[in-house]
Amino acid sequence: MACVIGLMTFASCDQEVIDDILAQKPTVEFVSGEGYIIGNTSVYVGTELNFKVKAAPNSGSQSELAHIDFSITNKEGATVFNDNPEITDPAGENVFEWNYTPEVASTYLVTVTVTDKANKANVINATIDYVEPVVEGLGTFTGTIILNGHITSNEIAGQAAYDEDIEPQELTTSITLGALEEDNRVSATIEIDGTPVTLYGTKDGNNITFDEFHFSTTLDLQITNILLDLVANFTGVLENDVLSISGTAVGSGQAQILVAILRVDLDGTVEGNLNKTVSE
Repeated sequence: MACVIGLMTFASCDQEVIDDILAQKPTVEFVSGEGYIIGNTSVYVGTELNFKVKAAPNSGSQSELAHIDFSITNKEGATVFNDNPEITDPAGENVFEWNYTPEVASTYLVTVTVTDKANKANVINATIDYVEPVVEGLGTFTGTIILNGHITSNEIAGQAAYDEDIEPQELTTSITLGALEEDNRVSATIEIDGTPVTLYGTKDGNNITFDEFHFSTTLDLQITNILLDLVANFTGVLENDVLSISGTAVGSGQAQILVAILRVDLDGTVEGNLNKTVSE
């Protein structure tokens, strides 16, 4: 409690963070690194899913670790992978690694649960969309789209609330359009900064209105980087070998700074021209 009171001097307290500290749960987190998944993402079918997780006793209670459970379930809720490795250093920091390659396209939920000898538990999750790319029909279009927008945030001690336009963000983008189907529907795989999603759009003449989808992007706010989960609504205009994209991207993200949580909202737009690639 004395540590909490001290930290309150430097940042506005967030009740969620304070509750976590007082609960004295063990710590557990995904470890970043090349090839490792650390949160919600999308990857193509056939990609190996690699995870590195760090777990340790709570710094306050010092209760030793007793059990760790790693599991992956599909969108129907069936467990497709589960492992309970031995904890080699119950009183210290432990690092675990797992690798798994799903057999079919689906949405997979990764859950890691760490329990200590005081029966306190901590859980982290990541949702993985395992995407089957569409077969090219109308073509594949690549280039850059620009994300513009306005952010707002809560206020924390030492940092005024954000209420400003962001610097334009360049997003490397590829869109593969499948063959035209019934009711002028066309399947598409949209890949933004290497993260894919497969969906449908409706074609009306040269215009294509894509179904709503999610994508993530990281925003540099100087005091911290924040991962934004954005809901996107894109429209494309297909003329000759150019697919012109426009639309909206609206969403939010949060980051913990000491015992405060900075929450940021973005009201954004996207636009850009993608050029048709020529298959060799």
